[in-house]
Amino acid sequence: MRLKHIKLVGFKSFVDPTKVPFPHQMTCVVGPNGCGKSNVIDAVRWVLGESSAKNLRGDAMTDVIFNGSNSRKPVSQASVELVFDNSSGRIQGEYANYAEISVKRLVTRDGRSDYFLNNSKCRRRDITDLFLGTGLGPRSYAIIEQGMISRLIESKPQELRVFLEEAAGISKYKERRRETENRMQHTRDNLDRLNDVRDELGTQLDKLQRQASAARRYKELKAQERKFKAELQALRWLAQEQQAESIRTTIREYETELERWLAEQRGSERGTIELRELAEETKQKLDQVQQHYYQLGNDITRTEHELQSHRQQQQQREQRLGQLQAELAQHEQTLAADDEQRQELEAQRQQLLPEQEIAEHALEEATARFEADEAAWLQWQDDYQRHLDAQQRQREQFQQVQLKQQRIEHQQQRVQDDLQRTAIELEEIKQQQNELVNTDLRQQVEQLKSQRERLQHEITVIEQGLAESQSKLSNMQQQRETLQMEQQRLIGRQSSLEHLLQAAQAKDWPQAVKTWLDQQGIETLGQVRDLLTVEPNWQYAAEQVASNWMDAWVLASRPNDWPQQLGAQLVVLANKAPPERSLARFVEGSLQQWPVLQQLECIDDALHAAHPTDANMAQISAAGQLWTAKGYQAASIDPGDSQLAQQHELTQTQETLRQLEVKLAELVVEQDQLKQAISEQQLNRDTVREQLSDIQAQHASLTDKLTWHQQQREKLTEKQNAIALQRTEWQAQLEQLQLESETLHAQAEAIELRQTDDDENEWQQRRTGLRTSRQHARESMNSAQNQVQQFTMQLQQIESQLTHHQTLVSRVQQQRQQALEQLALLDAPDSDAQEELEVLALQLEELIQSREQVDEERREWANKLSEQEAQIREISSGSQGVQGQIEKVRAKLQSSQMELAALQERTRNVLAVLQEMQQPLKPVLEQLSEDANEKAWQAELERLQNAIQRLGAINLAAIDEAETLAERKQYLDQQNEDLSASLETLESAIRKIDKETRQRFRATYDAVNTGLQELFPKVFGGGSAYLDLTDDDLLETGVTIMARPPGKKNSTIHLLSGGEKALTALSLVFAIFRLNPAPFCLLDEVDAPLDDANVGRFCRLVEEMSTTVQFIYISHNKVAMEMASHLAGVTMQEAGVSRLVAVDIDEAVALTEAS
Repeated sequence: MRLKHIKLVGFKSFVDPTKVPFPHQMTCVVGPNGCGKSNVIDAVRWVLGESSAKNLRGDAMTDVIFNGSNSRKPVSQASVELVFDNSSGRIQGEYANYAEISVKRLVTRDGRSDYFLNNSKCRRRDITDLFLGTGLGPRSYAIIEQGMISRLIESKPQELRVFLEEAAGISKYKERRRETENRMQHTRDNLDRLNDVRDELGTQLDKLQRQASAARRYKELKAQERKFKAELQALRWLAQEQQAESIRTTIREYETELERWLAEQRGSERGTIELRELAEETKQKLDQVQQHYYQLGNDITRTEHELQSHRQQQQQREQRLGQLQAELAQHEQTLAADDEQRQELEAQRQQLLPEQEIAEHALEEATARFEADEAAWLQWQDDYQRHLDAQQRQREQFQQVQLKQQRIEHQQQRVQDDLQRTAIELEEIKQQQNELVNTDLRQQVEQLKSQRERLQHEITVIEQGLAESQSKLSNMQQQRETLQMEQQRLIGRQSSLEHLLQAAQAKDWPQAVKTWLDQQGIETLGQVRDLLTVEPNWQYAAEQVASNWMDAWVLASRPNDWPQQLGAQLVVLANKAPPERSLARFVEGSLQQWPVLQQLECIDDALHAAHPTDANMAQISAAGQLWTAKGYQAASIDPGDSQLAQQHELTQTQETLRQLEVKLAELVVEQDQLKQAISEQQLNRDTVREQLSDIQAQHASLTDKLTWHQQQREKLTEKQNAIALQRTEWQAQLEQLQLESETLHAQAEAIELRQTDDDENEWQQRRTGLRTSRQHARESMNSAQNQVQQFTMQLQQIESQLTHHQTLVSRVQQQRQQALEQLALLDAPDSDAQEELEVLALQLEELIQSREQVDEERREWANKLSEQEAQIREISSGSQGVQGQIEKVRAKLQSSQMELAALQERTRNVLAVLQEMQQPLKPVLEQLSEDANEKAWQAELERLQNAIQRLGAINLAAIDEAETLAERKQYLDQQNEDLSASLETLESAIRKIDKETRQRFRATYDAVNTGLQELFPKVFGGGSAYLDLTDDDLLETGVTIMARPPGKKNSTIHLLSGGEKALTALSLVFAIFRLNPAPFCLLDEVDAPLDDANVGRFCRLVEEMSTTVQFIYISHNKVAMEMASHLAGVTMQEAGVSRLVAVDIDEAVALTEAS
């Protein structure tokens, strides 16, 4: 395996795509200082996975990207590709069959870094794994650069061990071992957590199984209760059906009696109906007569109104006749006056007609004179206008000349202003150019770049801390939720225990006994249940003994008056110490002196039991088994119903709840503190981001400003040249304008001379004469026109007055004729109106007589109707007795029906209850026993309900929860077995890896040590060197170097000179190469501290090893250059940009020999 070539694009100073070939085993990279030779070594180290910018001679990873030069802009990304020849199959695994392998790394300015393996994107770890055991890596012994020699020699023992591990090929084993240990630790952690969960599940499962047993018993009792409830409802339904049938019989009897009384009532109603029909006919007849009577009254009223109206019309007609006669007399007078006025106007008109003709003749003569003067005036105006037009043309010529002259003067002034302005601009441009030349922004840009990278690093650190804090906060929240769930569970358990204890204490007689004791003045120590405190192992046994005395009151001594009925309700203590093995020894407090407990000897189990011979002594086990003189007695209390255990559990639960509350409070405080810290971190991150944004904006602004300065300098230079050219053109234009101004000045003077020769006085004299004559003619014509207009207006007034009088006469005559016609109409109908008045009076008398006759008939029909209604009332009073009987029977019937309805409602309620219980009536009746009765079934139902109540609080979900929990526990047990087996497998793998690592490291150490002892004398020409281990443990031991050049007996390697240290390091590296040669070796000026003699020995050693190892080295030494088969020259003709010049030495020598 060997390195064929390197492709660099945008990496440091190699901005252009550059291919560095390595066709031979020894390639020397040469070039002046600072041209970028070491960048080739950095490129290889970077591609192999180097993650430290410091080791790449930079501050940030983006520093490897070309950052621009004086003539080039920065690029956005950098990439380096290494191409390996794997025809020997040195690289194993899936890439063993590839003859050529490409490894590439690409980084962008936004911080994204990608790796590619044969042009397929991969991880950095994939690249590391590819070269594990080959001696290649970002910090392996195959890359030796400036300063690494001293670091290798002066490295710590553990650091030097890394080189041997790489040579032994066990670095991959070490990495696998670390991963295996991590997996083992995770497995152990999981196993511990799993055991905790399994223990907790076991405890919960025991409790749930007891609760499930109680739940099953509860379900059985509930099923029996449901059966008896349904049968009790069926019994009630049968009783209600029997009662309903009895009520239905009574209802049928009432209905028969009611029908009989109703038949009698209907007979009386038929006679009443006939009389009511006759009365209805009489009433209709009476209504008709009354309607006729009212109609006659209306006719009489209408006739009286018509008669009154005719009399009023007669009076109005007589008044209108008088008015018309007066109007006719007025019209006659008006006609006579109008006729006299018309005659006067005719006389005036005849007098004005001759005078009008004379005025019109005079107007014609004056108009003729005015028209002649007007023609002369118009002729003069035309002549004078032509004279003025000629003068206007001369003035316009003069004005045009003046305007041209002014325009030229303005252009002259503008050109002079432009010349002055451009002179100032040229001065400003020179000043700006000087400022731009003196302004140096590059240093500011570099400072901002450094600040930006520092802030980016701060943001990364802050975000990592923020992520850790948020993760910690999430874990705290989960812990808090877990504690809260546990708190809720304990609260529920506490409530259940309190309920059970309260149910067990629900008795009335203890309080009655306490009242009697208080009345007797006897002081008590308390109740047995409150004073009995027993060690946990003997609680169950103590409760077996004291179960009948739990509510009894404890007395320090026996009272004088001792009622026999209080025997089991009082406990009297004995004033003596308890025996050694007695149950009282396990009791705390005053009840240690209780004789009952002192007489019980505690034994470990039933095997140690022996029937006591003393009748006052007995033996008891922790399980509650009792042996007395009478024989064996088993435990009578279920462990799940132990009040002491429940009380002890309640106390523990309350204490646990208190501790949980404290933990929750502390956790809340920690969460608040962490939230505050997160807020501060977020605020700090936002602040740094704002600073970074400002720095980036400033950096971009300065970069743009730098570019803008360069562009401005170019623009200013172009503008300066343009202004100079324009000033030359303006100077020539100014001279041309001066000549034109002088020519126009001469033209203006000539025009002024021509205007002064014209005679204006003659035109003005002619104008004055014609104006005076024209004015006199106009005045004469106007005077004549006024006279004609006056006569015409007077005649028009007279004509208008005549026309008005004629219209007035016509209107008066028309009004007179209308009045005459109205008089004729009003005189005609006098006889007809009188006849109509007489007819209306006669009709009125007839109507009054008819109304009196109809009134008499109306009274007769009204009397008849009254008689018929009296007969109806008489029949109705007779049927009231029958109606009373009907109401009584109907009330009884309604009462029975309501009773039946209520009974039916109760029956429906019974059926509803059965339906709600999902128990159909028919199957329940079929299963009902013959001797069933409601009272017995009610008693049995109450017994079942009491039994259910005695069960206390029931967890019905315990059955399903117990099954689910059992399945989960079985699953966790299986997981526990799997994890244990996995842990054993991992431990076996660790032992195997350790064994192979020890063997390989020992073999490598011995081989490298032997190689160092052989190579050191060759390099130094004598002396000795060897390796030494710092510890006996081959897995952890460090490695040190002991070297003594010829003629020296130094005690430590640090006393060697720089050259000696370099040769020692090279001896060690070459010894490693002999054992496990890396595909290639990179040397960066390692021969710099050597003299010519040592360089010669170094070159011979390198040339000897080049048969198996490819060497790529950088050197300024001519001897080292002569040794190479291929020279790669790096130049920097363009500042900041590296280029490659390659020379094949063998080809060059062959070409020289051929020539």
